[in-house]
Amino acid sequence: MKNNKKTYTGIFRDGGAGKFAKRRFRERRKKLMERENKLMAITGVPYGPEGKTVWSYAYCPTFQEPSLMYLTGINQSEVVLLLDPNSRESDEILFVAEKDLKLEFWNGIRFGVGDEKSVREVQKVTGIQDVRDIRDLKNVLQERFLKQKKKQLGTFWVEGVKNGKRTEIKTDHNWDFKSKLSRWVRTWNSSGKSLSGLSLVNIMENHFDLRLPLDEYDVANTQKASDVTGSAFKTTLRNFRGFRNEFQVQGFIEGQMLMNSPYGLSFPSIVASGSNATILHYMKNDDAFARNELVLIDFGVRWMTMHADISRTVPASGRFNPLQKMLYEIVLKAQKAVQRKAKAGVTIDVLNDCCWGSINSDLDNIFRKAGGKCKLKYKSRPHGVSHLIGEQEHDGDPFRNYLSEPMKPGWLISNEPGLYGAFRIQLNGKTYDEEIGIRIEDNLLITETGCGNMSRKIPKSVAEIERLMLAPLHGEEKPATQEG
Repeated sequence: MKNNKKTYTGIFRDGGAGKFAKRRFRERRKKLMERENKLMAITGVPYGPEGKTVWSYAYCPTFQEPSLMYLTGINQSEVVLLLDPNSRESDEILFVAEKDLKLEFWNGIRFGVGDEKSVREVQKVTGIQDVRDIRDLKNVLQERFLKQKKKQLGTFWVEGVKNGKRTEIKTDHNWDFKSKLSRWVRTWNSSGKSLSGLSLVNIMENHFDLRLPLDEYDVANTQKASDVTGSAFKTTLRNFRGFRNEFQVQGFIEGQMLMNSPYGLSFPSIVASGSNATILHYMKNDDAFARNELVLIDFGVRWMTMHADISRTVPASGRFNPLQKMLYEIVLKAQKAVQRKAKAGVTIDVLNDCCWGSINSDLDNIFRKAGGKCKLKYKSRPHGVSHLIGEQEHDGDPFRNYLSEPMKPGWLISNEPGLYGAFRIQLNGKTYDEEIGIRIEDNLLITETGCGNMSRKIPKSVAEIERLMLAPLHGEEKPATQEG
């Protein structure tokens, strides 16, 4: 029997909204047009796998520019969205490249123009009715721009304040597109008068304001990502006795996640054992570990365009020693304190004070009071306890100026306290002396009255972790993975 089913999941992500997806994306575009009330052009990523660095083809799927993904659901390169709220013609135009059947033979279905059938395909799937060749972008944009009473053109690029100075990200495709628009606008000034410096306007602030609070579909997708991630973690703990090095852990947990999500990992996993866990963004993941060491795992999978971002720290032996348990529970206590304080109206700066105040106080009142000595890898706090999560695993302003803003209902934030350093203590007549890194991370959905923990089902207490790691393998005498 022939199977002629044509699916668009690679180039159009409906966000789980199904038949309501086109309406959902249209409402997002309308809200942005209402906020900005000006002509806007937003670009997607300019090229996909093998587009510039040939050998990057090895597992390099297209991940769309999040601002365009949020507005359209389209996941392919060479796409530009034009929004024109004051137009008497069409208030939205989608520009895509010409249909290329030879390219589709190699890489699969892509949206394109050049014939009526191809245009109808784009219209049917995306809901955008005015679809044009991307080669016509400059001329169409010029015509629309010159019709504006107030000569302004909006686009998206990343800027913020860093070390007290206004800073812009000038190394990505958004800046390249903004620079091209700026050159075009200068050539369109036929009046001879100098155009205002406001002729090109950044829509970043309004865009993030609309994008960062998750809607019901985003929340459902985030929960699914967390559930898949948590299931992979539980299975990894049950099989941990068979692992002897970091890459075996990475291979196993990522395999479990990818078996249950077609959307890829949230980020490359960190698997750091012993002193490696004191390196915040440890990426080597290839050292063997001793059974008496802790292993820090930072991991997560995507569902649709939403992410899970989870950290857990576990004992390679399956059981925490007294020093490890003491320090772990200091970090866990701080994490619970942050969760209790997180709600709309509170700032992440306040959460930072809560987190590191708790950890530093307990180091004095519990660890040092018991005779412990330590040399931390930092002065008072090693990193922020929270970042925003959404269309990107680290979403919002990358300069983190949002830390001082009151949080809003629907924001999704990380809750990730950590402790890193060299620790020495004598307990029950035995001396423990270790370099230790501990991180515990959950994802919190902010509400008016508090927050919901999207990763609440992922084990993190000492008892839960030890129970899973020490439980007998069902029907198996041999571990799932042998030493290599």
